[in-house]
Amino acid sequence: MAMSNSSKAFVVVLVLAGVVAAAGAWWLLADVGAPEASNGRVVEFEVPEGVGTSQIAGDLAEAGVISSEWAFRIAARFDERSERLQAGTHRLRAGMTSDEVLAALSSEPHVETFRLTIPEGLTVEQTLTRLAEAGDYEVQALRAALTEVELPGWVPADQLPESAEPYEGLLFPETYQFRTDAAPADVLQRLVGQTESVMQGVQPPQGVSRYEMLIVASLVEREAKVSEEQPTIASVIYNRLSAPMRLQVDATVIYARDDNSGPLTNSDLEIDSPWNTYQRDGLPPTPIAAPGRGAIEAAANPSDTDYRYYVVDDLESGSHAFAETKAQHDANVREYRRMREQQQAKDQGAGGGAP
Repeated sequence: MAMSNSSKAFVVVLVLAGVVAAAGAWWLLADVGAPEASNGRVVEFEVPEGVGTSQIAGDLAEAGVISSEWAFRIAARFDERSERLQAGTHRLRAGMTSDEVLAALSSEPHVETFRLTIPEGLTVEQTLTRLAEAGDYEVQALRAALTEVELPGWVPADQLPESAEPYEGLLFPETYQFRTDAAPADVLQRLVGQTESVMQGVQPPQGVSRYEMLIVASLVEREAKVSEEQPTIASVIYNRLSAPMRLQVDATVIYARDDNSGPLTNSDLEIDSPWNTYQRDGLPPTPIAAPGRGAIEAAANPSDTDYRYYVVDDLESGSHAFAETKAQHDANVREYRRMREQQQAKDQGAGGGAP
């Protein structure tokens, strides 16, 4: 059956549209995105862990690797290599096409790197140990390099006790990629810079300084075992400060004790230290660990509660029972002790069988 003239015209339009689309895709990959005047200079470009092309397009343009962020985004959208970006430091050059950039970034990095994962809640000393193991550094060299790292302007370094670690709480917990030849001070500066970046993204509650908010976030990080409870625990801390009441946060005693092994004892609660919130009023002078994003967000935006107390109510998950009054809290503490005694009896029974 012969095609009508209108049908033939429609087919021609479809073919032409396909040709135009294919030509456009080739044009985006091959030409657009490359600076008109390229000196071919080498650009070492880092692809962070887990990012996509839309997140790095602006950085590529700023570095002079491409000239059109928009064109690169469009080209990457239709190229499956954009789903296979390799984290690490790549050696690119100014004036590359979108096709060349995608080929390079989906290949193994040219610059040898190491991966560093810092979990939430570590102290400076614990972080330096992890960094030394991951990057083949000496802990002593890292400790010395800290003195070269610039502190954020909102850290009152000149007001801290002589025994304080001024970088406590500032080595941000995250996963990083670093060059194997990176200077220790540069690595540490990036960790501090990441903390400053996250802190600048939130506003402290009224009457609370940025550094005080970081201290509260560190307490929340160490006390909350269930992330959903972080804003509630932050509210307890602020409520006790406003009362005013001593914070009596167990994690501060562990920090003052400088020993994470074993449960707290009554004698531990008597330790004479600026960080022991059983013995001193107000906040400790520094953070006690490096808080993550969730704890910082909780310290900036605590729940609206009248709670002043909490105690563990689930030994497995570490969740807490919260209370507004001392009487309510005492009842919760009795229940906690009952659960703990039952668990201890169960553990002893399990260990008392025949070998």
